[in-house]
Amino acid sequence: MLINNFKKRLINNDLLIGVFASLGSEMASEVLGSSDIDYTLVDMEHAPNDIRDTVNQMQTVKAAGGDCLVRIPVLDHIYAKRLLDAGATTIMFPQINNINDAQYAVKSVKYPPDGIRGIAGATRANNFGRETDYVSLADDNICVICQIESLEACKNIKDIASVEGVDLLFVGPGDLSADMGFIKNRAAPEVREMAIRVLREAKKLNKPCGIMVGNISEAQEMLEIGFSVIAVTTDLVLLRNAVDEIGKLAINN
Repeated sequence: MLINNFKKRLINNDLLIGVFASLGSEMASEVLGSSDIDYTLVDMEHAPNDIRDTVNQMQTVKAAGGDCLVRIPVLDHIYAKRLLDAGATTIMFPQINNINDAQYAVKSVKYPPDGIRGIAGATRANNFGRETDYVSLADDNICVICQIESLEACKNIKDIASVEGVDLLFVGPGDLSADMGFIKNRAAPEVREMAIRVLREAKKLNKPCGIMVGNISEAQEMLEIGFSVIAVTTDLVLLRNAVDEIGKLAINN
């Protein structure tokens, strides 16, 4: 039976903390999936994860007992369709700038008449054709995350948040800072304030809001402000930071 634990917890207003998987490694994703974090997001936008890599990591995260999300590289229903058929239950759509983008994202994950997702007989999503009720359950169980990463998106946040079927707004400080003129300073106070404005508008429409942060102290701060879904950097950065600390020891001896 199709069950989306991440979406259930989101609806339940749980606080959800996760990590982006960008190394393209099944073993690294298994480490994340077997940990106590709430989700692992396999990134196809800024990481060398193709569809096969992504599906392999979805399998390892699930086998390890974790919840797996996927960020597709572009707003495209073909990517969404292929990943949903491969068993993805939560899709993050990058660069959602207006109501039309948000509506397209939702239509990409829903079957007709509400959407444009194509129907396949036997897929990993429906247990290779064994779950005959998959089509009737999928629309309510798939989770749609819309990334807010531009001034245009911030300007249109009320319209985006009001789209039925958008389950979570997720602020991307990197692209947002660049669009605001702070490409070398994503921690600029202006960027932080814009993210908080997005959060406030989302709360007015009872829409949960998430954000990417660089470390645990930032994560704690964003939770206290009111963000309910936090991504604490990536597996690549975690590895880099750890090995650089070891490198300091090597240099000094």
